[in-house]
Amino acid sequence: MAKKQEAVDNLLDALVWMRRKAKKHEPVDALIDALVGMRRKAKKKTAQKTPLKKKAGRRRSGAGQ
Repeated sequence: MAKKQEAVDNLLDALVWMRRKAKKHEPVDALIDALVGMRRKAKKKTAQKTPLKKKAGRRRSGAGQ
């Protein structure tokens, strides 16, 4: 199954498309760089959070057992 695209991915794709069409790339480049930086920080922050405790595994009582 394909990974679901996030809204940020769609926004970055649109900005890259805008950059290709723009005559002056600098403002669009700055915006793309800022968004990518924010995204990296957010991913790093969520990765550093302590993982949730695993729930106790349930034992299946199968019909054949």
